[in-house]
Amino acid sequence: KVEWGYGHYYKLRSEAELSIFTWTETWYNNKRRHSFLGCKTLREFELDMYNQKLAA
Repeated sequence: KVEWGYGHYYKLRSEAELSIFTWTETWYNNKRRHSFLGCKTLREFELDMYNQKLAA
């Protein structure tokens, strides 16, 4: 998540926190695939886990 902070200048820490949080929740967790999760996005992995719990 560090890469989002480069090139962005914020007057307040709260602006930076909100910007990084928004980016993380809208792009990073939804589109970035993780090899540890079987090449799924975090959202896909969470949905699979949720569906497995419902099926059990």
